[in-house]
Amino acid sequence: MKENIKYISGEDISKAVAALYAQACIGPHREVEQKLTSILENENPGPGREALELEILNLKIAAETGLPVCQDTGTAVVFVEFGNKVLVTDSSLTDAVNAGVERACVQSHLRPSQVFPPLGERKNTLNNTPAIIHLEHVTGADLRISVLAKGAGSENVSQSAMLPPLAGCEGIIKLAESCVLAGASKACPPLIVGIGIGGNLETSGILAKKALLRDMGLENPHSELHDLETRITGILNATGIGPQGFGGKTTVMETRILQLPCHMASLPVTVCIECHAHRTASCVL
Repeated sequence: MKENIKYISGEDISKAVAALYAQACIGPHREVEQKLTSILENENPGPGREALELEILNLKIAAETGLPVCQDTGTAVVFVEFGNKVLVTDSSLTDAVNAGVERACVQSHLRPSQVFPPLGERKNTLNNTPAIIHLEHVTGADLRISVLAKGAGSENVSQSAMLPPLAGCEGIIKLAESCVLAGASKACPPLIVGIGIGGNLETSGILAKKALLRDMGLENPHSELHDLETRITGILNATGIGPQGFGGKTTVMETRILQLPCHMASLPVTVCIECHAHRTASCVL
């Protein structure tokens, strides 16, 4: 019935996206700061510990000054859970999201980083659009928006693979280990590692990105995945790469896994690396 429909204007979506993108890039990042502080308490003296101290200080300064945590304000990756009782007025959802990203770049002084075409001239779009939008239709009258500001340093060392099914957990661990050994220091550790398992080639990548949105410290409800996450985190921390690649006990803060069914002849896996700043923000309209 008409009275059960929630009408949300494109302008309201744009305002929300602009605020979330700025919040993700600037902060405050309380959960991340608390996590890094707890890691600092157990880190040995040396360059790795000093790097942790600077990372924590950087988060504080960004929040106090209203300036981005990192000059690379990343690609705006926007996850939208779209309730079946929601109707967007005055705009398409895509146009509203992109308008919000552009507004954040102007109002919050976020660096535009998107270029087109990817080959040849690579001309800057000057407003960080288009955003990468992942839409999920759900039941209800809410529109949930989550923004992940994904920098190139961590994105460039992420990997996808179509593993043979018999590769199993050991194959997934080897893929995660190869990503971290090859590129952890380029991604500003200590890292968060998102892993998507199943679906197909593109779905595993979306799952890995979505896994990064999980709240800090929240345990995976699936015991077998929780055990695998714990095992992977332990193996990656044993590399000794440490904060900013300067050596130390903690290379990875958390490993987070999401999974979906897949074809019986495939094992699609994506390992998505996230930097220590972990720039995310969410709201519900």
